[in-house]
Amino acid sequence: MTAEKDCTLRAEVGGYFELDLPDYGDLYDDVIKFQSARAAVRAVLESNEITHVMVPAYICDSIIKSATDAGVAVEIYELDCNLYPQNLPEVLPNQSVMIYVNYFGLCQKNIIKLLREIPSNQLIIDNSHALFSCSHDVLATIYSPRKFVGLPDGGMLKASPHLKVSRPRIEDTGSLNRINYLLTRMAYSAREGYEGFNQARNSLSDNSPLAMSRLTQRLMKSINWRQVIQSRRDNYKVMANIMDEVNDIQWVIEDGDVPLCYPFTMKGRNMGEMRNKLALQNIFTATYWPDALPRVKKTSIEYTLINNTLFLPIDQRLTAYNVEKIAESVLD
Repeated sequence: MTAEKDCTLRAEVGGYFELDLPDYGDLYDDVIKFQSARAAVRAVLESNEITHVMVPAYICDSIIKSATDAGVAVEIYELDCNLYPQNLPEVLPNQSVMIYVNYFGLCQKNIIKLLREIPSNQLIIDNSHALFSCSHDVLATIYSPRKFVGLPDGGMLKASPHLKVSRPRIEDTGSLNRINYLLTRMAYSAREGYEGFNQARNSLSDNSPLAMSRLTQRLMKSINWRQVIQSRRDNYKVMANIMDEVNDIQWVIEDGDVPLCYPFTMKGRNMGEMRNKLALQNIFTATYWPDALPRVKKTSIEYTLINNTLFLPIDQRLTAYNVEKIAESVLD
C-alpha cells in the first residue's frame, strides 16, 4: 500500500482508548434510523401527500404534535375495552392514514384484526411499546428502542415500498449531551439522574427529522438483544403468575410478544399512593400517558389505564426473585 493510499484510511488507529463495547450487530437491517420515534412519525406524515391522520386518544402528546407539525389534520378515536379502535370508518379516504399503538407490546392480535378492516397501505403501527414485534407489511412501523434499553435517544422506521420517505441527511448531534443521565445512574443512582433524564427527554421535543447519531447506533450494537427478549418474556410470566388473579384487566402474552411492562389495574385503589410507596422502596414505575387525560372519558378504558394502572417493571435488569419482590410490595 502506498503512502498516498494510507492517508485515505478512515479508521483511526492508536491514541487514547474509547469505551470497549461488544458488537452484537444491528437489531434490524432494513430500517431508517432517526433521532426519535416522534421524528420518524413526522417524516412519515410528511410523505405520500398525506393530509389526514386518525390517532388514538390514548397516546403521547408528542405524536399528536408530530402530526400537527407535519401539517396534517388530526382526528381522535377511542378504544374499546380490548384496546381495539371504536367506530372505524367503512372507508378511509385517500390521503388519510390511521395510527394504531401496540400498547405495552401486548396488542399484536388487534393489529391482525385491524388489517382486515383498514388497507395496509393506510395503516401506521406505533411499535414504541413493542420493539421486537414484526411490521406486518403496513405503510410504516415505528420503533423506539430507548423505551427498552439504556439509550440517549433514537427511533426507527420500517417503511413499506409504497412510502415515499427520504432518509434524513443531517445527523443528530445531541446524543453526547443526552447520555449524561445514563452515566449518572451508573455512577450514582437513578434519583440523581432524573433531572438529566427529563432534560434529555425535553431536548427531543423538536421533531424535525434527523439521522440517528453514530453514538446511539454504536450503543445499540452493544446490546445482547436475545437476552433482552428472553428476560422480558420470562419476567413477565413470573409477574403474571402472581398478579393475574387480582388484576382487573386480563392480558394475554402471545407467542412472539416481548412486553414493555406488566400493566396492573385495580379500580378503587389509589395508584398514585401506591406509586409513591414503591418509589420509597426504590421501585420506580412509568406512567402512560397523563397528558392524554383531556382527550378521554372518565368511564373509558383509556381513563382506567391512566389513573388506575401501575406499569410494573419486568425488564432485563431483573431476576425472577426481583420480580417476585416487586409483586409482594404491590400486594402488601
